[in-house]
Amino acid sequence: MSNSWQSALARWTAAGIVDAAAAGRIRAWEAENGGDAGRGRLALIAFGLGGLLLIAGVLLFVAAHWDDLSPAGRFALVLAMIAVAHLGGAFAAKSSAGLSATLHAVGTGALGAGIFLAGQIFNMAEHWPGALMLWSMGAAAGVLLLRQWPQVLWLALLAPAWLWGEWIEALPPDVFRRGATPVAVGVLLLACSYLSALRPDANAGWRRALNWLGAVALVPAAVMLASTGFDDWPGDGKSLEKLGTGTLVVGWGLAIALPFAVACALRGREAVYLLIVLAWALVVTQVNARQNAGELALHALFAAGAVGIVLWGVKDRQRLAVNVGVLGFALAVLFFYFSSIFDKLGRSLGLIGIGVIFIGGGWLLERMRRKLVGRIGRSGP
Repeated sequence: MSNSWQSALARWTAAGIVDAAAAGRIRAWEAENGGDAGRGRLALIAFGLGGLLLIAGVLLFVAAHWDDLSPAGRFALVLAMIAVAHLGGAFAAKSSAGLSATLHAVGTGALGAGIFLAGQIFNMAEHWPGALMLWSMGAAAGVLLLRQWPQVLWLALLAPAWLWGEWIEALPPDVFRRGATPVAVGVLLLACSYLSALRPDANAGWRRALNWLGAVALVPAAVMLASTGFDDWPGDGKSLEKLGTGTLVVGWGLAIALPFAVACALRGREAVYLLIVLAWALVVTQVNARQNAGELALHALFAAGAVGIVLWGVKDRQRLAVNVGVLGFALAVLFFYFSSIFDKLGRSLGLIGIGVIFIGGGWLLERMRRKLVGRIGRSGP
């Protein structure tokens, strides 16, 4: 039992919230069963690291002996690598669900390596997004057959990567940066959809995994959106002529339709909130950051977006969303300081200012974050 929990229980007993008899029963139960959660987390970490090391070792072994193997031997090794992982997961299902999920996840990862290696073995036509498509289909089959959250994560990563690859292949090289805007908007919308996966009345493991994936992807997605900029918007005639109207319609259609489909599957009618994110993202792409007023507007928009994530997290009782929103607001303030203030103050005053921001601003943000998380705890089920 952790010391923090013991001290909290002592405070509750002293305040009369928990009587002495109940406190004694809690201590007795925790002494007997309290280590299970910690052991479960330790096993999860061990399985995750072990799975990553296992697949990395297998790939390194294959790479080291690749030239020594015949094409038939290479293909047999690829098939064996996939089959052994999935068969191991099937045999481990009865004894350890975590070990089974790890081995199946390794098998799905090995499937991707096998697809790319098979393409090299047989000198297939070079269209690398097609390999991602086949890998996504394998992950989708894993979701349907296994119902395990690692397979959901594989599919959540691979399907957008495949569509992104197809979009890159469809763009002419000289307009690649201009064609990045639909991708940036779509990635941001998809990250918000994943972040909303965890519902107060639905706490499945795969939903929590998607929730964390959205939290991890949201800040990089916002940075990617900011990097597209006003000049990358494909709205002038020359860009339209080079990209093609049909290509643009398909690109923007998928960038908007896919995240909305995911959000509707996860939250039903509540997916309408994504319209606000879409409108915000489109406004960001129209801001010309090369002008002083545009740069200030861009920083203000990202700060407002972070506040919106915080408010949504409080409304939906999602601590992770609140934490991500607070982090996003802090990053928006830091980017504004370094881009607009630091150079004007000089090195010494600039460092003093950043120190004040880190100490004072960090304290204020942490205090606000604790209050918001505490409000979520009091209003939670």
